[in-house]
Amino acid sequence: MAVTNEHFQAALQASNPSALRETVVEVPNVSWDDIGGLETVKRELRETVQYPVEHPEKFEKFGMSPSKGVLFYGPPGCGKTLLAKAIANECQANFIGVKGPELLTMWFGESEANVRDIFDKARQSAPCVLFFDELDSIATQRGSSS
Repeated sequence: MAVTNEHFQAALQASNPSALRETVVEVPNVSWDDIGGLETVKRELRETVQYPVEHPEKFEKFGMSPSKGVLFYGPPGCGKTLLAKAIANECQANFIGVKGPELLTMWFGESEANVRDIFDKARQSAPCVLFFDELDSIATQRGSSS
């Protein structure tokens, strides 16, 4: 029995890097058509994220650099996660969803290490949409008088 390059290529398609096994990395199956309404937001996301991924040569031609990130904010249930999954799908990018409280530990330095690990995993699975959810549960409101 001989292992050929075709065997190797098939194995690459069927496996994930071992460093990513404990984090769910996937290309979601949510499309723009699955999102009712929010037409203005979808258009802005297409212009800000999707077009630079699909047409990088046009941005380079005019000396423009694409956006490095997008901040979604709003109350629970307004479609932030669905929008993030849709943009990942439309760009054929991996998606990593992280809930804010999952990053926190009581051990000194571990929370920071968790954040570094998440960003390392996102780099390893690039292109990737890294979505932090529920950050309001771990951060206090700035500018409050208390």
